[in-house]
Amino acid sequence: MDGGQSSIMIWLVIAMLAGAIIFAFLYRLYRRWQGWRRRRRGWAGERQAAALLMDQGYRVTATQPPARMTVRIDGQPVQVGIRADYLVERRGKRFVAEVKTGRGAPRPTQGDTRRQLLEYSLAYQVDGVLLVDMEKQAIHRIEFEFMTR
Repeated sequence: MDGGQSSIMIWLVIAMLAGAIIFAFLYRLYRRWQGWRRRRRGWAGERQAAALLMDQGYRVTATQPPARMTVRIDGQPVQVGIRADYLVERRGKRFVAEVKTGRGAPRPTQGDTRRQLLEYSLAYQVDGVLLVDMEKQAIHRIEFEFMTR
């Protein structure tokens, strides 16, 4: 390889590295923007959910109520904080309400959502759990039944 070809190769390598760095930077920026947009949509959905709950006869008693539970890891207690979207009441019954926006998240059969609702039902010790689907403007009452073999 002569001097001209080797300098072209060096410039190509430099250009490829610069392109990779620029791509990585722009990709991180895009992901950050997506997260911000998702959070903004979630916050708007939570505000609208309070109105939907009240329209359906629920009284909002707490917004973002904190709860704590103890998880034992190898026998050692570890305190874990939990924060649901709402505590509500209707006809003398207390419910924890979780608001979901987007297409996949409002499905109670989706693993992460189902586990979150189960955790809330245990931690808040309420009469029921509500999943507020803001895409469909619907409130679903979720109940868990456990079967043994």
